[in-house]
Amino acid sequence: MSRKPAVAGTFYPANQVELKKSVDSFLAQNKKTIPEGKMLKALIVPHAGYVYSGAVAAAGFSLLEGKEYSNILLLGPTHYVAFNGAAIATEDFETPLGLIKVGKTKKWIDDRLIKDLKLTHLNEHCLEVQLPFLQQVLKEFKLYALLLGEIKAEELAEKIVKYLDDDTLIIVSSDLSHYLSYDAAIKKDQATINHILNFNFFGEIEACGNKPIRVLMHLAKKLGWQPFLIDYKNSGDTAGDKNKVVGYAAIGYTK
Repeated sequence: MSRKPAVAGTFYPANQVELKKSVDSFLAQNKKTIPEGKMLKALIVPHAGYVYSGAVAAAGFSLLEGKEYSNILLLGPTHYVAFNGAAIATEDFETPLGLIKVGKTKKWIDDRLIKDLKLTHLNEHCLEVQLPFLQQVLKEFKLYALLLGEIKAEELAEKIVKYLDDDTLIIVSSDLSHYLSYDAAIKKDQATINHILNFNFFGEIEACGNKPIRVLMHLAKKLGWQPFLIDYKNSGDTAGDKNKVVGYAAIGYTK
C-alpha cells in the first residue's frame, strides 16, 4: 500500500517530465549557499502551489544539492482534519517522480504523542509538495512524515530529539501570513521571521505551520543550531496580485 498524490496537477505538474523540468528550473534559478564551515540540519520551506512558492522552496532545497542524508523528518500542519497529537505516515508516498519509502515507525508510534492516523495524510498537501524537490536533490533517503494537530511543541521536541543524528535532516513545511495586502504582509512576515531567527518563543509567529516551526525552534535551541534567512517572497512577487498575498520564507539551521 502507498499514499497516492493528492495535489498533482493542481499544486504542481502531474506529468513526470513536466514536473522534473519545473523542479530543475526552480532549482537552477534560485541557488543559494550555506555559510562556510557549517552543516545544514534543518529547513523551513513553503508549501503553496509551485507557481506561487516554488522559487522560495527551491532556494531552500538548493542547499541540499550534492549532500546526502539517510533520513528526512518532515513536519507540517494539518489543514483538513482536526486531531490531538502528531500523525505519522505509515504508508510509502507516491509522486509522479516515483516512490518514496517511509522508515520503520513502530518505535515512534509506541508513544502517546505520535499516532498512526492515515486519514489525516490522505488529502493533505503540505508534505506532498516538498517530495518532488527532495526526489530531485537527494539520491536516496527514508522519509518520516508527521502532521501536527493539537500538541505542545516543546513536548514533541523532547520526543523527536532522541532520534536525531548527523544523517537526519528536518524539514518544516509552512507558509507565513495569509491574505494581507502586499505591504502589510511584508511587515507581518518580517516580524515573524525575526521571532524565528532570534528564538523569540513569546513572539507571534503568523504562519499556518506555527506548531511545527515552534517544534524546530525548541530543537534548534536545545542542540545549538543557528538559523539564517535563505529567501523571502510573497505571492505578489511571484504569480498573484498585491491586494491579498500569502508570505513565503525559506530558513535554514546549521551547526
